[in-house]
Amino acid sequence: MATSPNRTPDVVVVGAGLAGCAGARFLTETGARVVLVDAGSIGAGASGRNGGFLFRQPASWINELLAESLDIYRELEDEVGIPFDLRPWPMLLLAVEESELEHAESYAAAVGGTDVDLREDPWFADDLAGGFVIEGGFTLDAMGTTTAMAESARQRGVELRLGCEAKRILTADGRVRGLATDDGVISTERVLLAAGPRVRFLARTAGADLPVTASRGWLLETGGVDPPPQYAIEQAAWPVQEEMGAFVGAPTLSELASGAEETGLVSLLLGGRPAGHCLIGTSLGRSLLEEPEAPETVRRLAERAVRVSPVLRDVPVVAAWSGRRAMSPDGMPLVGSVPGVEGLEVAGAFSSIGMVTIPASCRRLVHGGADAFDPARFT
Repeated sequence: MATSPNRTPDVVVVGAGLAGCAGARFLTETGARVVLVDAGSIGAGASGRNGGFLFRQPASWINELLAESLDIYRELEDEVGIPFDLRPWPMLLLAVEESELEHAESYAAAVGGTDVDLREDPWFADDLAGGFVIEGGFTLDAMGTTTAMAESARQRGVELRLGCEAKRILTADGRVRGLATDDGVISTERVLLAAGPRVRFLARTAGADLPVTASRGWLLETGGVDPPPQYAIEQAAWPVQEEMGAFVGAPTLSELASGAEETGLVSLLLGGRPAGHCLIGTSLGRSLLEEPEAPETVRRLAERAVRVSPVLRDVPVVAAWSGRRAMSPDGMPLVGSVPGVEGLEVAGAFSSIGMVTIPASCRRLVHGGADAFDPARFT
């Protein structure tokens, strides 16, 4: 049964994406009464607008979180009865051009990738620089996963107030006293911010500044692809995690005043889906606006796709969309207590690896083990 709106919640969670829903779910395991608020709907941000690719990476901390998150996803599928198509899918790390080969070889060596001769596979162009198959990857339906996590939270007693925007964190004497929302003030002594790029601006209402910036990533959805790809494909042009923050740090006023065009990074990320279509991404660029910037990225993604595979050249594109990811300067999540404000916590800055890291990170936030992601590292 949902928490009664007449009872004061122990915790208010802001954000109905995967982080907010997972955080709320795990908080109930401590006996806490939890209310979750969101201005929109479940998974309306990046959590429901990504490709759902779960890959191993050179950074060991990412792989540890991936293994934990996979266990949580399997438990979740059995628990709520909402399928989200979690399935093993090997990753092909692809060096399209010779300039990408050194990075691909280093990445593959770190995760046990196996060299594959793509010239023997007619699905691929015959002039690609090289490829490495990396086992241990998975794919899932991102919106289905976020919906399942929300349902799990609801079944465990979390009250979801959707269409209810958090306006301001209320504090007194350096500690949380409540949250002002569209529906009025919710009295509480604990708030968990899990609202993507908005966490910075909500934290500022409590006198704290979290170093979170936003990046925008684009995806294309195709019609049927026949034959389908046998791998989930990632181009070796994508930066490793610790380099991500440098791509999307906040611009200075002088940089904006110069009017210089920012094209951002486009690197192929492609995978098949059970219905026979493909999702094609991805991109990395600064995002200061809620409205989509750089729509020319759609053309650049299509260009990458047809460069890699002759099979894709005549495949129709049925949709294109983008989502905003929250990023920290060092590419690692922010998970833990916000310095200087007692009772204020954050689960954010998961960048492009949110589906990989969020479930495990949120469980660690509640039950311990998230010290490496402590926001205090930036104070």
